[in-house]
Amino acid sequence: MSDDGQPAGAVVVGTGFGLFTHVRALRDAGFEVRAIVGRNRERTAQRAAPLNIPLASDNLEQVLANDPAIRLVTVATPPHAHYTPVMQAIAAGRAVMCEKPFARDLAQAREMLAAAEEAGVVHALGAEFRFDSAQALLRRVVKGGMIGDPLMFSRIYQQPGQGEEEPLADWWTDAKQGGGFLGAFGTHMIDQVLSTLGPVAAVSAILRKLSTTRPEMTSDDYYNVQFVTRSGCRGVIEAAMNFPGPFVMATKVAGTKGAAWIQSGAAFGDPEEVWLKDAQGARRIPMPAELVNPAPEPFPITDLIQTEMDRWHTQGFDVAPYAKLFGQMKARMLGIEPPLPDEGGTFHEAAAGQAVLDAARRSAAEGRWVEVEAV
Repeated sequence: MSDDGQPAGAVVVGTGFGLFTHVRALRDAGFEVRAIVGRNRERTAQRAAPLNIPLASDNLEQVLANDPAIRLVTVATPPHAHYTPVMQAIAAGRAVMCEKPFARDLAQAREMLAAAEEAGVVHALGAEFRFDSAQALLRRVVKGGMIGDPLMFSRIYQQPGQGEEEPLADWWTDAKQGGGFLGAFGTHMIDQVLSTLGPVAAVSAILRKLSTTRPEMTSDDYYNVQFVTRSGCRGVIEAAMNFPGPFVMATKVAGTKGAAWIQSGAAFGDPEEVWLKDAQGARRIPMPAELVNPAPEPFPITDLIQTEMDRWHTQGFDVAPYAKLFGQMKARMLGIEPPLPDEGGTFHEAAAGQAVLDAARRSAAEGRWVEVEAV
């Protein structure tokens, strides 16, 4: 709510993921989406009209200067274009949420963090899957000491490569624009590691291109990152956008007193479950009511879908986690107790994740373990 009791206003920067996910999640969290900003004003207006967004613009500074009711800026542009709208939002004294991958590199991430801290604005990272039901519960299990001290973490995700006939966004295929599956998807896994296990000390990474049907792609579509945390836990995160064969997904973490993992529900389509095995045996951990997310609702306007990423994002699986992220952020903006005890990522975590991302890319290029810079 704003000072006059009305819903706080928000502006979304980006007409792809921002349009499909941010707009719906902001509204679910009680924000009023007052504007959307894109590169082309006419095209932005055409895409905004079906969602009844009052203002379409190509000038964020102008939007913020003309509408004091806007208190939050969400940035969902390609990663190489995050810096300018984030800094414009900070200069205007607005709260800001920025997508991942956060920045061009760690130096730029540190600059954005320092600016937000100096301005005293609320800032957040678009790591919405902190509020995925199973990931959130697994984090509580580990951080609550139920498996003892974490020893080993494993997260694997392999898509069989369906949908290769659909185009990818330019930045996904272009390494110079921060593209690649490590940046686009691996940053979620990196945040899961950081928020569950703590800071990462060093990494050893493999980045490869497995697709044989995308000659334009100069970035990776497969990654394997080994890591060791400062607390001594070791682990590996691996994912592939195009690895023929069955779909594979698993998350497990072992500790000094037991192990915990995420597995599919008992029946097809059931929500994921979190299981624990310790001295008392294996058992399912009940999902707390506040972590339950509603079933995804697909984006209703299919005419706006243009790329393979649009197809993924319009399935709606990230809307409910994002609504929780925005709910946590709104509480910080209002200075009240947040709805959930689980912390959302800030620009501090964004910079820490960028440090891991930079180190992984350097490791892959140089073929060696690389220490991760402290933020």
